Amino acid sequence: MITCRTQQGAVRQVSLSLRFSSLNLQNFAAPPLASYEFDNIYSQAQWQQKTSWLRRTIAAAAPDVLLLQEVFSVDELRQLLLELGYSHFAAAAEPLLVDGHFYLQPVVAIASRYPLKQHHLPEPDAALLKALGLHHFQFSRTPLAVTVYLPGIGACDFYGVHLKSRRALTAVLEQGGSDRLGRFAACAQRGYEAAILMELVQRQQQLRGHPVVLGGDLNDDLQSGFLQPLTMAGSALQLKDSWDLWSDAPQARPATHYYGAKGSVLDYLLLSADFDALQAHSLAGVSEVHIRDQHLLKPDYQLDAYSSDHAMVTVTIQLRH
Repeated sequence: MITCRTQQGAVRQVSLSLRFSSLNLQNFAAPPLASYEFDNIYSQAQWQQKTSWLRRTIAAAAPDVLLLQEVFSVDELRQLLLELGYSHFAAAAEPLLVDGHFYLQPVVAIASRYPLKQHHLPEPDAALLKALGLHHFQFSRTPLAVTVYLPGIGACDFYGVHLKSRRALTAVLEQGGSDRLGRFAACAQRGYEAAILMELVQRQQQLRGHPVVLGGDLNDDLQSGFLQPLTMAGSALQLKDSWDLWSDAPQARPATHYYGAKGSVLDYLLLSADFDALQAHSLAGVSEVHIRDQHLLKPDYQLDAYSSDHAMVTVTIQLRH
């Protein structure tokens, strides 16, 4: 509860809610630059349609903190979000620009209505990587860590992630390996990313003691063995899927991505016990999870042709009275 004063001067208590969202922007690269391939360039009209869709989608969801993936044009995104009221912004790195013409290796970003401070995650311990046989481990996309100072909660650590895709690992194919072996290697890479990330997040949480929100495009079902480290029971830091913390969740969970007619849940917001209403000392509980998927299920070509191939996931949390 927070205290506010009405126009008549009366003091009243109001319940405070906050919203967090995650969205894969799918090739957010402003023309004349390309993404992935030299000729994959939006026209000005297509770019206008894409950014207009994004503005409408964010305005409709109205999140307080927004986790974004597949960002190439960082400055253009920062300006767009500033115009929507998100004056605090961070990106994990600079995307790789090849020959001054086309982007590779998109980055993740986080925008907030409230002040944030960006952190650099420590490098994984070299001895630990050696023990795992990972002498040259790198995240396929650098995770982003920020602390956001939220009303009613205080400092809260957010981690924006985009784990390894399901596409076969290029290095395996280049060495003559089969597509099957390359795909397994991609899954293994994704699993190592999840496990090592959680080691780093847990260490940071033990140092700072802040509530934790970890979200983004995980590129797999959360029940997959490769993603098990993210929610493993008995860990010092126990994250839970926000959907599972929503007491009114319907039985059928909407997909967040479609490949042809097949839908998958790839996009998640995971929360620490601070947001579990069943925990006695929690700060808040999940009151709703909304999957914004109209552009996937019933697209309007005039509005949605250059939107995203992912749904936006939004969780609403209600602070405890």
